[in-house]
Amino acid sequence: MLMLRHLLLSTLLIFSLSSCKVIWVPDYNAKLEDQIAKTAKANDKLYIDMLDAAPNKRDYDQYKEKYNDIEADINAIQLANEARNNNASFLVINKNLKEAFQEAKKYHKEKQVLSDGEIKSYQASLAGFWKPLFLAERGLKINSK
Repeated sequence: MLMLRHLLLSTLLIFSLSSCKVIWVPDYNAKLEDQIAKTAKANDKLYIDMLDAAPNKRDYDQYKEKYNDIEADINAIQLANEARNNNASFLVINKNLKEAFQEAKKYHKEKQVLSDGEIKSYQASLAGFWKPLFLAERGLKINSK
């Protein structure tokens, strides 16, 4: 009787451990990783283009369309993350990125022309907000294998 009980408990334990899977993070999304990389690149290129421009060609209106395209892409990335399960940390990263980008855009709009130092500062600062989002998605790829 005792042996049967141990056998039954062992079988139940093995069955329960092998039959369920606990997921605490969202599933990897290759398209989203690509979208993050492309938008981060566009963000970086915005500031590279500004640095290459003459100071009198750095006014906000020259770059307004690029800012709006990047912001729309950030919104699309956020929407994709909102649609995923187990996405709480991704939403926080997205929110921080979006707020930092909007601050940079607003600053340029109010100041109109940015100096080299301001451009380099925003370029480095925003790269620091893109990196966690990209690495988090890339980490899901590693964990999904």
